[in-house]
Amino acid sequence: MDHYGVPEIFESEAKGQTSLIYQDIKYVLKVPVVNFIFRTTALYEKFLTIAWNQVRPNMLTVNMEKAAQMLRYPSLSVNSPKIDWGKLYDYEDMIKIKRILFTFNYVNPKLLLIASAWLESLANRPIKGSNKKEGFIIPGVFPSLPQIELMRIPDAPPDVMNLLLDIAEKHQSFDVASDFRALAYYPKFLGVSWEYLKNYVGSDEYNMMSSRLKTQATQLSHQMPYPVTIDRKELEKYYSNNEIAGIYGIVSMFQNVLADLVIDGEYLRRMVE
Repeated sequence: MDHYGVPEIFESEAKGQTSLIYQDIKYVLKVPVVNFIFRTTALYEKFLTIAWNQVRPNMLTVNMEKAAQMLRYPSLSVNSPKIDWGKLYDYEDMIKIKRILFTFNYVNPKLLLIASAWLESLANRPIKGSNKKEGFIIPGVFPSLPQIELMRIPDAPPDVMNLLLDIAEKHQSFDVASDFRALAYYPKFLGVSWEYLKNYVGSDEYNMMSSRLKTQATQLSHQMPYPVTIDRKELEKYYSNNEIAGIYGIVSMFQNVLADLVIDGEYLRRMVE
C-alpha cells in the first residue's frame, strides 16, 4: 500500500480474490492498468467483488462502449498550446507518451460510468437493467498498449514529487490520479503540459463541463442492459456503518475525480496531436 494520501492496494501487492479481480478488470476494460478506483475499493474486498460482478457484464456490451464514447472527447473551447515536443523527447518516447494518454482517455469514461452506476445504486436508485443489448465487445487488453508503471509518490524524485503534489492541490484531491502517476516517468512532458493545464483546471467552463459529464454519465448508467443493485442493505451483512459510509465516500469522490480526468485527458491529447 502507498501510505501517501488515499490508501490503496497496488497490483503487485494484490493477493487471492483481489488479484483475480484485478486481472479480470484489465481483461474486461481492455487496458493494462488497474485504475485508482479499484485499487482503493479493494480495501473493501467484498464490496469490490459484488460491485464489479454487477457492472462486469454491462462493460462487455456495445451499449456501454457507445456510452463511453459519448463521454470521451469533451468539447473544450480553450485552445491547447502547440509544443515542439521533439526538442524534449525522441520519437519513440513520444509514441509511449501518446499510448499512455490513449490508455487513460479510453478507460476513464468507462470508469465514470461504473462509478456513476455504483453511486446511484448505493443511493437507493438502482440500475434496473434495460435488457436491451446491442451486442458484445471482445475482451482483452489492446496488444499495442504498453505496460504502465505508476510512480509512487514517496519514491518520486523531489522535483517530481513537488509536481505531483501541485497537481493534487490544484485538483483539491487527497491523492494523485493514475494518469499523472504514469506520466511522472516523463517529467519534462508532465511539467510543461501541467503548467498550461493547471490554468484551465477550476475555470468556469471546466467546472461546468465536469458537472455536465457527471450528469450525463449518471443518465447513461441507467441505460445499462444488466442490473446494478448493490445497496446499503446488502453491505450491512459485511460492514459497519462507518465502513459503509467510507465506501459511499470513496465512490462519490471518484465520480468527481473521473469527470475531471476526462477533461484533463482531452486537453493533454490535444497537446500531443
